[in-house]
Amino acid sequence: MGPGAGELGRLLLTVVLTLPTRPAGSWGARIIGGHEVTPHSRPYMVSVKFEGQHHCGGFLLRAHWVVSAAHCFSHRDPRTGLVVLGAHILHAPELTQQVFGISALIRHPDYQPATHANDICLLKLNRSAVLGPAVGLLKLPQRGARPLKAGARCQVAGWGSISDFEDLPPGLMEAEVRVLGLDICNSSWRGQLSPGMLCTQSGDRRRRGFCSADSGGPLVCRNRAHGLVSFSGLWCGDPKTPDVYTQVSAFVSWIWDVVRGPRPSPLPKTTRSLQESPEPQQHWVYKRDGKRFK
Repeated sequence: MGPGAGELGRLLLTVVLTLPTRPAGSWGARIIGGHEVTPHSRPYMVSVKFEGQHHCGGFLLRAHWVVSAAHCFSHRDPRTGLVVLGAHILHAPELTQQVFGISALIRHPDYQPATHANDICLLKLNRSAVLGPAVGLLKLPQRGARPLKAGARCQVAGWGSISDFEDLPPGLMEAEVRVLGLDICNSSWRGQLSPGMLCTQSGDRRRRGFCSADSGGPLVCRNRAHGLVSFSGLWCGDPKTPDVYTQVSAFVSWIWDVVRGPRPSPLPKTTRSLQESPEPQQHWVYKRDGKRFK
């Protein structure tokens, strides 16, 4: 079972910039224990930006459709978001980049913000992406695919700061991780996980995995998206609180029903242009009982 309703009262809102001391990595927004990938070697990777800043990840499923995590859009107006494809270095102009507005946001109907159950959403772009060497698609698991076996090797990638003071990474970062059995993982999380989740660990006692701002990015196993970054512990990459993903194989039918179904209702227009990049504001980190939401 997930956290009870009483635990919601212990939500702490902390301004990152005002914290005087922080242990290395616990508040960073980076892939932990990873490396920079070859530029544009992961052409399906998506950056979702708000207020001109990278906020979450995702992956391109079809030329009009992106898969990401539902919690990325909690307390965010998707009409003001931008989706960036074909990027390697987000803070520098690249001829390969394509930038889109979000015309529709479809959260899973059973998404539970309190527990992160069914933490998945689909974004419809305001126009079709142009596919090529730097912008490509990532496959889903096949319908009815079984969950990955414990020990399977996978890769998780993302952008974000490489320090507690928002220093930017050299480019897209990636780490190799191994699937952890859900029963073992759930014991570490004191029974808070649901069947539609997937866990990973480093496999060698080192701190390795995802951290803040990697949310929604894919866990790629055998060239298919088997997970979406959802949440981890207070210490990024800490084996005591293994990384938790949305298990994509549990949602394949829902995804295709949305993508191939009736056209979703467009988001109401906003007075702010989708191409604006307002001045960055303070960034916030949400914590609850040791659970760190990405």
